[in-house]
Amino acid sequence: MPELPEVETYARYFARHALDQRIVRVDVRDERILTMRKDVLARKLRGREFTEVRRHGKHLFAKAGDVWLRLHFGMTGDLAYYTEKSDEPRFARVVFDFDNGAHLAFEDMRLFGVVDLVDDVDAYIAEQRLGPDPLHRSFRLREFAALLEKRRGAIKALLMSQNILAGMGNLYTDEVLYRTSIHPRRAVDRLKEADVRAVYTTMREVLRKALLSLSREEGDRCPKCGGTIRRSVVFGRTTYFCAKHQK
Repeated sequence: MPELPEVETYARYFARHALDQRIVRVDVRDERILTMRKDVLARKLRGREFTEVRRHGKHLFAKAGDVWLRLHFGMTGDLAYYTEKSDEPRFARVVFDFDNGAHLAFEDMRLFGVVDLVDDVDAYIAEQRLGPDPLHRSFRLREFAALLEKRRGAIKALLMSQNILAGMGNLYTDEVLYRTSIHPRRAVDRLKEADVRAVYTTMREVLRKALLSLSREEGDRCPKCGGTIRRSVVFGRTTYFCAKHQK
């Protein structure tokens, strides 16, 4: 399931390709991905441009006029920007057509993702009781320590609770606890001050390093060998691979 670093790459991909282009059509291929009527989604976006992208935890928001598109990627969600119909992903559920002839598809093979609109991002975060984003510049050690105060239960469960900390999932939580030598079942109220500091520091380090390694843009330089990242469609899924070391 996409976690914070993966969703951040989607946000950067969206910003690079989909901003400042007029939306001429919103093609909903499968209404099960929506939490609203498809005609309302289309009406509120048609004729507008995406002008800003935000991410909070595992949620991506894109501003279009006085509303924000919200994307949640579930287990198999992804984005694909293309100009040729032959490049359209097999499991495109919603396609945004731009006036320059390009398209942005939200694809999701297993339909666990969500596409909808919100009026205010901050209000949505508050209403859903989402915790702070661990990579936000305002999220300091003292804020993290305050989240743990008077908490009970296992540290892994706490780190993965989106109402306490937005964005962490199973993969990166395990990596943080592995690197800090803290057992996933360690009770939160048994953590020492040094443990709390180690978890905070390591968590941000792991997430930032993951962002550096998640090169998923065609034409990018491979962080492993310096080769060129290519894009293709494999078994109906948009796929990025290194043309040099992946043979």
